[in-house]
Amino acid sequence: MADLNLLWAILAQLASTSFNFIGMTIQKKAANSLPLIGEEAGFLKSIKNFALNKEWVFGFFLNFVSVVLSAISFALAAISMVQPFYGFGLIVLVIFTHFYLKEKITLLDLIGVIIGIIGIVAIGISAVPSEQLYYTVVLEKFLDLRGILFLSVFLGIALIFYIVSEKTPKTVSIVFLVISSSIWTATSFIFYKAISAAVRDIGLIAAFFGEGWLYTWPFILLIGFVSAIGLIMLNIAYQNGFCVIVVPIFSSIQVILPVLAGIIIFSEWMNYGTLTIIGQTIGIIIILISVIILSISNGKKEDACQFQVKTDTESNDYAEELDILEN
Repeated sequence: MADLNLLWAILAQLASTSFNFIGMTIQKKAANSLPLIGEEAGFLKSIKNFALNKEWVFGFFLNFVSVVLSAISFALAAISMVQPFYGFGLIVLVIFTHFYLKEKITLLDLIGVIIGIIGIVAIGISAVPSEQLYYTVVLEKFLDLRGILFLSVFLGIALIFYIVSEKTPKTVSIVFLVISSSIWTATSFIFYKAISAAVRDIGLIAAFFGEGWLYTWPFILLIGFVSAIGLIMLNIAYQNGFCVIVVPIFSSIQVILPVLAGIIIFSEWMNYGTLTIIGQTIGIIIILISVIILSISNGKKEDACQFQVKTDTESNDYAEELDILEN
């Protein structure tokens, strides 16, 4: 049964990360077509612009589906075991953009895909079923000194990086902003662990409206809080920075931070054998290399597309000005 749970957890995470990256790509394209947050439109106006953009809303829906699948995955297996499969979404993204958006698969794409597959195989081969913590124990882990320190340190770093991003030149500030955004967003993955454990152990109704409500709703609020902050920052970064910078940083931290949380907060590697730890570490490093390569490749395509759109727009504006002068 445990082995079957691990299999379902891996499949759920593979589907989750696929929906996530496709949704993010759709949201990026939509965000680039909307007025800049804070510069061209106020905060409330920006929310309205995004909420009324059908393309952005569809991308957000895919992200929501991704969240549900990810929570299922975390309920069935250790977060440090399944979160590295986040990199699989970039492989799916290469295929999606090739067939749906008619984008060419580059040599860099092929290298990244091959490396990613090797990393996924390495993690899959060395993966072992792990003991699942009861939901009350998961809460205790969050309130333990290690849990409090872990979250305090990383969210403190995220806050400091945001403050620094406001006081540095635009080209540098984007890096700090993306790091801050990715930490806030990755923290939501960690909080999913608490909700998914409660639903797994006592059922959906009891988790939200019965004996487990106290363990569930506070984490729902925390997820909404950190996700909203991360989402706003990420869309500002999309609109003001180059995707070749934004995507690799964001994607890498989505892999690293939850894995570290699984190891430090939930002590998930304590009962693993040496070979399992070595196999998992090698697999994570290989997948990170794949994530960086594919993110850079995807970012270059996005930046080239934005440049082309901008050039076409400027050409049209120039043509309209000539028509006005001639008339």
